Amino acid sequence: MERNSSFGRVDGKVALITGAAQGMGAAHARALAAEGAKVAVADIAPEPGERLAAELREAGGESSYHNHDVTDPGAWQELVGAVERTHGPVDVLVNNAGIQVRSVGIEADDDEWARVTAINQRGVFLGMRAVIPGMARRRTGSVINVASVAALVGLPGSIPYQASKAAVLGLTRGAAVTYGPDNVRVNAIKAQIPLRRDGRPDEISGAVVFLASDDSSYITGVVLPIDGGFVAI
Repeated sequence: MERNSSFGRVDGKVALITGAAQGMGAAHARALAAEGAKVAVADIAPEPGERLAAELREAGGESSYHNHDVTDPGAWQELVGAVERTHGPVDVLVNNAGIQVRSVGIEADDDEWARVTAINQRGVFLGMRAVIPGMARRRTGSVINVASVAALVGLPGSIPYQASKAAVLGLTRGAAVTYGPDNVRVNAIKAQIPLRRDGRPDEISGAVVFLASDDSSYITGVVLPIDGGFVAI
């Protein structure tokens, strides 16, 4: 990752990203750091998480790793406090953590249903509950919830996953309307198989940077499919 030497679109903003140690979350972390954000990497994977935070610091940015369980309300309070002490108040929350389950239909057992719901749905709610009050007091903030195209279009398999991601859209729209008067923006992105090829991480992270920045200051309650037209078919 190359740190911009000039003013970035999120320069100086504190961005907290869950599920950020690897994969798409790590891509979001690199993209936000490249645009000047101070990035808090939150995950349950200490080794890759610490490596990523070190990589961002070596590139000239400010970053830290935090071991974090998104399903634990108390852990959220501890996490936000730690990020504030390390970097300052949270300006951007990217609720990226999520899981799939092996069961494809109604054979999913209670444990599978509870786990996917706890991480994909309740974890998003707990994250918003932890950061939005501070954002509202400061009258600034952007929350970006990572959903799925499966929240809009029925797909074969993984009914618990699809249900949890549909709930994320409801959480997003409700929070956007409720906290819009406090100048807190809440949006969702959905990535899926696009244009007869998989989307590149930078194509999805570009939307995260845009929604985190003041370039999108008049955008809230939006569900942005980054799917190469999948839902248009």
